[in-house]
Amino acid sequence: MSPATNCAWTEGSPRGEPRRLYGVVKHLTLALVAMVIYGALHIPLGRIPVANGAGWDGIDYVAMLDKGWKAGGPNTQLRPLVVWLTQPAYLVTGSPAQAFDVTNYAFTGLLAFLFSRLMEWYGATSLARWIAIVCISVSNAYRLPAYYPVLIDLGGHAMMALAVWHVIAGPRWAAGTASIAAVLSREYAPVVLIFGAWRDRRLHVPLQTILATYLPAALIYVLVRLVVDTRSTAEGNTLQTFIRNMGLWIGPLFPAFFVYFLLTIAGGVSLVLAAQPRRWWRVIREEPEWLGFALPIIVVTALVGIDIWRYLTALTPLIVVLFARCSQEWRPRQATVMMSAVIVLTLVTQMPFQRMDLTRYFTEWFPYYAWTNTAPGDVTRSMLWPGWTWRFVAVSLALCALIVYANGRGRTTVVAT
Repeated sequence: MSPATNCAWTEGSPRGEPRRLYGVVKHLTLALVAMVIYGALHIPLGRIPVANGAGWDGIDYVAMLDKGWKAGGPNTQLRPLVVWLTQPAYLVTGSPAQAFDVTNYAFTGLLAFLFSRLMEWYGATSLARWIAIVCISVSNAYRLPAYYPVLIDLGGHAMMALAVWHVIAGPRWAAGTASIAAVLSREYAPVVLIFGAWRDRRLHVPLQTILATYLPAALIYVLVRLVVDTRSTAEGNTLQTFIRNMGLWIGPLFPAFFVYFLLTIAGGVSLVLAAQPRRWWRVIREEPEWLGFALPIIVVTALVGIDIWRYLTALTPLIVVLFARCSQEWRPRQATVMMSAVIVLTLVTQMPFQRMDLTRYFTEWFPYYAWTNTAPGDVTRSMLWPGWTWRFVAVSLALCALIVYANGRGRTTVVAT
């Protein structure tokens, strides 16, 4: 039973309005804390010393800010919404890096607000919400845009999370509108359409209602791609790209990096989840539409190239939902151990207070560039070791210890409600 259906004060009661206000304020408080954390991340990280903070992909986004949608590349033109949303900040600041950075603060707050509401919907306590969202807010998903602000990652994932929330909680018009925003922000955002349509079919929503909700977003997604393909002379990501990238899986190192980042994508939160699928699998069994959300993201990430974890961060809405379900079943002592593990493993795997430079950027965040000697500058594959050996060992040992503890004598029994 969700908290929304288990309220002590009903909407029509005299105390209903204060309760609704308190509900909004507690989520907004977490959003503000996440924004403060995002600001604090800038202090040790610094700013990427490439193209005045625009980096590599960001050059296309700067061109789109200055000259309009057509100025982008074949891939960046497919994600115009975040650039459009950044335009007001650009008019004020006159700096693309500052404009994106300012807008990223808003996306950070929106994501925390949505994650908090999702976790509450699925029964998480206040403590579980605070620990999970604070740890996620210091993860590499937020450290990257703090260091390299001219990216659309945070904005795209905020639009996807917004669509997921409205698919679950309504209203329907908001689900449809947020789905349009999502497909204009990230190329794999149609997973929210799959999620919504699958959920509606499971709940026996009439087909015409499903089509009215999600078909506009699907048509806009297709139309944007047709327009970009028609006028673009360069090649973006195509089926041939995915087929070529299957070769990445031949050697052992790309799969090893992929599994590592999948396990640690939300720091200690995702590692703790990986240790106890028995506790969260019931969510998937009851709401299989989450598979329609997660599996395409994982497959696309596996085949799109060597950025890996940048795409996996789109899984965070599902991660917080599963964490909420797991936390319901922990006894007090288990909760203490698991919450402590989340904090410690987040600090170990994400290293939020470490300064960033281009060498660390490619050896710690995007190591396969270093392995293939395609990283710019003097970064070589020898710089990966022994650091990555210790990472693999530490995460493996931590996961084994969590599995043993989660499945030991003190484990709880799932009680159907």
